[in-house]
Amino acid sequence: MDASPSVVGVSCPKIGLHIYSLKKCVNMKKKTKNLGFKHPAEFGWDDRKAIIEEYLQTGISKKDIWRKFTGQEQEKGQLLRWMRQLGFDIPPNRTIFASKSFMAKKEKEDSLKEIELREKITQLEKALADSELQATAYKTMIEVAEEELKINIRKKSVTKQSIK
Repeated sequence: MDASPSVVGVSCPKIGLHIYSLKKCVNMKKKTKNLGFKHPAEFGWDDRKAIIEEYLQTGISKKDIWRKFTGQEQEKGQLLRWMRQLGFDIPPNRTIFASKSFMAKKEKEDSLKEIELREKITQLEKALADSELQATAYKTMIEVAEEELKINIRKKSVTKQSIK
């Protein structure tokens, strides 16, 4: 005799094929289960601490650690949340999520920007020196003209407003 439950009825396939027995409903959809892995909610605080310590001590990425312990591809910030809950200091170098190639491009762009900014700084310093030299020359010229021509060229500090 067959060990399968005796069938009483079958539900609509559009909803999800269910075979009803006298005692229980058995879902015919295959449930994929990660064998040997735990769901993140099943980890105790000691397990979480051990996972975080392994992450911090090894150079492995959060994604790889997460896949190693849970079998899931996406970590979705859970390790960072656990670190905060357990009071771990979050190292600034470990919170970078960008890929190495992206970071290399960014560093290259930053170095180009830095070079451009340095060039601009040197141009501005030269312009400042030129304007200071020009201001000194004008001052000297006015002083010489006032001494030789005996004329007050500089504007007096107290001037009266003309009334119209």
